Amino acid sequence: MKRFLILGYLITLTEVIFAQVKITGTVVSATDGKPLGFATVFINNTSKGGTTTEKGSFSIGGIVAGRYELIASYVGYETASNYLDINTEDVNIKITLQPKATVLKAFEVKRDPKREAYIKTFKETFIGKTDFAKNCVITNDEILDIGYNNAEQALKASTEDYLVINNAALGYKIRFMLKQYVNSDRDHTISYYGYAFYESMTTKKKAQMRQWLANRETVFHGSSLHFFRSLIEGNTEEEGFVVNEIVRRPRQRGYVHDTIVKNGKIMLNRDAYSDDSNYVNYRIPIALKPVDLMKPSDSLEDKYVLHCENMLMVSYMKELEANKYARMMGRLPRQQESMIRFFQPDCTFSKEGVCVDPLAMLFSGYWGFEKLADQVPYDYVSTGKK
Repeated sequence: MKRFLILGYLITLTEVIFAQVKITGTVVSATDGKPLGFATVFINNTSKGGTTTEKGSFSIGGIVAGRYELIASYVGYETASNYLDINTEDVNIKITLQPKATVLKAFEVKRDPKREAYIKTFKETFIGKTDFAKNCVITNDEILDIGYNNAEQALKASTEDYLVINNAALGYKIRFMLKQYVNSDRDHTISYYGYAFYESMTTKKKAQMRQWLANRETVFHGSSLHFFRSLIEGNTEEEGFVVNEIVRRPRQRGYVHDTIVKNGKIMLNRDAYSDDSNYVNYRIPIALKPVDLMKPSDSLEDKYVLHCENMLMVSYMKELEANKYARMMGRLPRQQESMIRFFQPDCTFSKEGVCVDPLAMLFSGYWGFEKLADQVPYDYVSTGKK
């Protein structure tokens, strides 16, 4: 049974306007109020941030109006998350970090003989198995707290510090503090969330830089981020997306008097789009337009609401599937197809195509195949050229 992927980042929300401001401030200890030099401060899941000075100060520029999740961390202290609503003026903030509680207890150190197998599964379902994933390496997987929970029938993992992930295919060094990873055998789902900071790698080789930029464009085009941005802009067709509604019905024998069944098309590849063989998915043949799905919010300024009571099939027509994915499906490559299942009928988005609640949706199909190794940060600006 093919697993699903929930992209469970605590995602940064940004709004696109012309004015840019700065976020400045200091990071101090709650114990004595002294500044914490070289603490890590960044806007979650973006490339904006860095470390504090010796005096604990920081400055993050080039910020446009919107709501942001600012992350601050320091060795020996609890990580702090602050949501900031940015308008058109610079913001200054003092971040106070609480020291971690020290708990001493007697325990017997026993190495789990299955740890290496668990880490292998984790990497395949977190980093991915694409061609780019081959060049994406976790350099400190020893910090993973990982194990199988028999009661929950799930592989679970987390970290107290940042996983350091070098993505040599895209030219990113990613620091990812994994708050929770759950690979459920019972629900056939994979979910994770945490704090991610992207740093661009440097190189003196112009050819290498050109390749990184080209690869970033490649993974952006056809991605969920690309799709939601085009849905908001109202140009899904121009960008290469075709969207169809998918209606799920219990599997029954014989004739079923149902308008949906009559007008729909059965999804033959059940394993790619359904986690339960007791149901059948029907694709409505008439393609949906952006106006059918995404509209400006009536109550939230500069926000958009996607309304869908069923599921969506998103086909990207400008690029074929990777050969490896097609082989997994037992066929030749065709246009990339992804499924979105919604856990609520209305999902709110920012102008940059970022969902306020990323756990409100579940991806399967091609978007479930492409994982961290094939993702750009949410402040990525496409050149429009591949």
